[in-house]
Amino acid sequence: MVAATTGTACTRSHHAAACAAPIREALDSRSTQHLFPDTPNPSFLTNPPTSGPHRPGLHPQGVLTQAIDPGVQVSMLETGQVLYQYRDLTDAQRRRLEKLAGGLITVAPNPTLPAKVVATAWTAKVTCSDVDSAALTRFAKTFGAKGAGHT
Repeated sequence: MVAATTGTACTRSHHAAACAAPIREALDSRSTQHLFPDTPNPSFLTNPPTSGPHRPGLHPQGVLTQAIDPGVQVSMLETGQVLYQYRDLTDAQRRRLEKLAGGLITVAPNPTLPAKVVATAWTAKVTCSDVDSAALTRFAKTFGAKGAGHT
């Protein structure tokens, strides 16, 4: 007896997710320290930082064309903002990322990142190999508006 089988093969997707799972980072014990203008940045615990000494003040928001000083980044995160920073993106990828800017979200280049896209909020981070709008939006909704004193 010969048996023939027909059917469809398993079609499970094998594509890797563009973003890793968000992580919580330890609060830098120096997060209460304010940095004076023109003082050098200290070493931060992570790149990009999610807490630590910071430069208080009003800072630019929206879509930026220059990297943000690490002390300014921390100050922005402390107030509940979310940063989407990027490096080595194509023009199309950068435009997709820039469409997500607004409200609490600022988009800026950063040539020192460990991944193509890194989203940060106060003590939280997610790294991405590509622009994943859905994952980045989930990150902002989960961790945005929760800076120091806002949790």
